[in-house]
Amino acid sequence: MVSESVLFGPGFWGPIIATAAMLLIAAVGGLILLGGRRLTKAKPSAEKLKTYACGEELEASDIHADSEQFFSPIRRVFRPFYRYIRPAHTGDLSTYLFWVVVGLIIILVSIALAIGVG
Repeated sequence: MVSESVLFGPGFWGPIIATAAMLLIAAVGGLILLGGRRLTKAKPSAEKLKTYACGEELEASDIHADSEQFFSPIRRVFRPFYRYIRPAHTGDLSTYLFWVVVGLIIILVSIALAIGVG
C-alpha cells in the first residue's frame, strides 16, 4: 500500500486562456476547411451521386427508408397512451409547446426526487 501522496507539480488553470485557445483552434480549423473547399471544387457526376450497392442497380424507392417501418414499434408500445391523448390534440403550436414544457418539468422533478434533492 502506498502511503505517499502523488504530486503532479504546480498547475495552472486559466479559463480565459482555455476559451481563447479553443476559439483560436476553431478559427484555424474553419480557415483550413474554407481553404480546402476553394482548392477542390465539387464536381458531382451522375455516377458519384448513385448509392453504392455492390454493383447492383437500385431504384430510389428501394433505397429510401420507410418511416412507417421505423416508427411502428414505437407506436405499438405507446398505443394506449396515444388513444388517451389523441382527443386533446388541437394542432395548435402553443398547446404543443405547453405540453412539452409540462413534460420537461415532470421529468426534472422525477430526476430531482430520484437523486434525493428536496
